[in-house]
Amino acid sequence: MPTVRIARLLVVFVTAFTLGGCAAMRRHEARDTGDLLVSAGFTTRPADTPERAQQLHAMPPLKLVSESKDGNVVYHYADPYSCHCLYVGDQRAYVEYKRLALQKQIADERLEAAEAEESAAMDWGLWGPRW
Repeated sequence: MPTVRIARLLVVFVTAFTLGGCAAMRRHEARDTGDLLVSAGFTTRPADTPERAQQLHAMPPLKLVSESKDGNVVYHYADPYSCHCLYVGDQRAYVEYKRLALQKQIADERLEAAEAEESAAMDWGLWGPRW
């Protein structure tokens, strides 16, 4: 009986930590994307009223969605996790966002490659440093 209790408690703790980690990753992803969107020219609209908060939560979270309005394309990005706001931009801001996102991706990949190369150079294995 105590073993079953301990197993259940362990499952609860593992589940809680896993879900907490996912939420933290979502907040981090939203913050990074939000920074790029603002840099690209998107405007931030906070969900500071109950109506806006309800609309924000009805939108797909962390997804860039396009909408045609009065013959123009408008882009929305709902962030209910980090800033509790809606980012809104036009076609020019979207193109700039894509450019900045590509630059960030390239920089991240270069950093990852440099870290892997540095790690490989430091890994001497079983034989020690190669002199």
